[in-house]
Amino acid sequence: MSAIKFYILDVFAKEKYAGNQLAVFVDLEQQLSSERMLQITREINFAESTFIRSIEADGSFEVRIFTTEYEVPFAGHPTLGTTYILAKHFIEKPLHKITLRLKKGDIPVEIDHPEKLNESRFTMQQAQPDFGESYNAQSVSEAFNIPMNSLDISMPIQHVNTGLPYLIIFLKDLASIEKVKLNNEKVEQFLKEQKLYKSNNKLSLTTSLFFVTRETIEKENDYHTRMFVLEGDAIWEDAATGSANGCFLAYLLKHEGATQSVIVEQGFEMNRKSILYLNGERNDNQYKLKVGGQVVPVSEGMWSI
Repeated sequence: MSAIKFYILDVFAKEKYAGNQLAVFVDLEQQLSSERMLQITREINFAESTFIRSIEADGSFEVRIFTTEYEVPFAGHPTLGTTYILAKHFIEKPLHKITLRLKKGDIPVEIDHPEKLNESRFTMQQAQPDFGESYNAQSVSEAFNIPMNSLDISMPIQHVNTGLPYLIIFLKDLASIEKVKLNNEKVEQFLKEQKLYKSNNKLSLTTSLFFVTRETIEKENDYHTRMFVLEGDAIWEDAATGSANGCFLAYLLKHEGATQSVIVEQGFEMNRKSILYLNGERNDNQYKLKVGGQVVPVSEGMWSI
């Protein structure tokens, strides 16, 4: 029976059993079909799994990313976690930058201490943002069961995409964000009405929801966040979302100032403490979006195929 190597990691975590879980599979002989990769991802049942498919002549790596529902062109914590595995097992000499070739395009990842991977911060530069529509607070309040007095209406509710699409929604405080409880049917109805659902979205992807408040649990952090995605007719929460935070960084650069350096906490409601470092600049509508964090190895083994 054939088998391929796999690794389990926690991303945007400073210790094991925090951050966002990731499975990385090594398929350099390209034995797996798209259907099989999706089946494996569903079997392991993390938010995403990645598959290292080739080592390119220029030193970059082709990587494919799957959720339990479909393949996606880009995702944040899979990009950083896969880079950790590449740096540890596929690079002979420590490198400060590794490029992943994703469906969205080439994504460079910086490693600040490549000789000490377990202590290093991995930082990806995301693609240019696409800003979509802004949405009425009353309609969002009704669709997501959030009282109007919990919404921070000083900040626009806006659709942003840097590879995966998100709706950025500001809430007033921790109490409001902790009480978020979404109804599957109402969320799906809203997304379909606004053409943000996979079946009628021009991207063929379902837009996810990213809730933000300025009040934090840890005083050294700047924002507290939660991310929810509708997959398989159910709402799932994500412990740490690099792609959403890249969109959020673009949002801050557009609405809060042309230079941003902030720390975001996520996953606390799931007991999976996650810390993300956002740094960006905006110049003449050109955005530099960098999202970083640490990666912790958890396990490894062989996967029978």
